[in-house]
Amino acid sequence: MRPLAIVTGGSSNIGWACVQALSPDHDVVIADLRSPSVALPPGVRYTGLDITDEMACRCMVSSTCHSRGLDLLVHSAAITAPARPIEEIEPAEWRRIVEVNLNGAFFVAQAAIPALRRARGCAVFIASRAGRTGYAAMNPAASGTKPHYAASKAALLSLVKSLALELAPDGVRVNAVVPGSIEGQMIPRERWPELAQRIPLGRLGTPEEVAEAVRFLGSPAARYITGHGLDVNGGTWMT
Repeated sequence: MRPLAIVTGGSSNIGWACVQALSPDHDVVIADLRSPSVALPPGVRYTGLDITDEMACRCMVSSTCHSRGLDLLVHSAAITAPARPIEEIEPAEWRRIVEVNLNGAFFVAQAAIPALRRARGCAVFIASRAGRTGYAAMNPAASGTKPHYAASKAALLSLVKSLALELAPDGVRVNAVVPGSIEGQMIPRERWPELAQRIPLGRLGTPEEVAEAVRFLGSPAARYITGHGLDVNGGTWMT
């Protein structure tokens, strides 16, 4: 029996790249609001999920795993918003970003814990360089840092550490991949050339490169790594 993986937000961008990277040797379930726009690879199926619905998260994990364990959870689902000064951000927009990016991650993780324990599996969350710096899209300016997005991703990195500590006695590992500027829908294409000039490696990353980091953290090669945030950012953030 092949290992079982769930990828939230797996219908596009980084999530879809993770699905493609995992599907050769995993049974993969995409859990997303929207189905993929292309044909699914062999061994992949789709189920609809709103990650802000706690009961829907529990039902998705239950119907996917039944009594089987969950070998790998990849949480990629997230949203962003246009940059604007903090004083212009409406409370509803702030709440929506936090509801999806932080509360949604919590609901998914909480629902998956029993199945992860059964398999002694692992979880990988997609965070963001913004969670380390306090600003998104390499724009530390008064025109807009996307504080709600940055705060939600910083909190996600903290949640990863909490989960890693609590689940380590059960043999469950929990890590994050922390992308920088990545090609895709989160960053308008017209900004790519300007951003590339500010990245030490001279280009934006690709979803596939993020997916390879996810695949590594979800593999036996990373069996002694937990509570870690693996930066994939072309050299724009170094610790």
